Amino acid sequence: MALIVWEERLETGHAAIDEQHRSLVEILNRLHLAMKQGKGKPELEGILVFLMDYTVSHFAMEEGLMERHHYSRADPHRDLHAGLMAQVAELVVRYQAGSAPLTLEIMNFLEDWLVAHILAEDMALAREIMGPAQY
Repeated sequence: MALIVWEERLETGHAAIDEQHRSLVEILNRLHLAMKQGKGKPELEGILVFLMDYTVSHFAMEEGLMERHHYSRADPHRDLHAGLMAQVAELVVRYQAGSAPLTLEIMNFLEDWLVAHILAEDMALAREIMGPAQY
């Protein structure tokens, strides 16, 4: 079973944001499946690094939208992005060094963070930049 099942409630209505969110869900699910299947460190590390890199580019895209649309909550939203990236970067470094295993607790944290962030922060972002007529 997938860690995260994409469902309508996760759709912001902004095509680019939703497409990238679906990709993030797919990557998290791939990582979770590889972990459950007992794949080796090189495969898990590859997926984990890909997830980190994709998340960086996704956040950059969202932050570009915030800037272009003068989003009213851009600073706190950017701070949330920076906080997660710091945690994920630390996780990757510790995993690569062999000092932190990839656990279900970590996967649940990533799932919870992503879903909560989409439902609160990204929904608000989409509503504001798209306007009430489009949302």
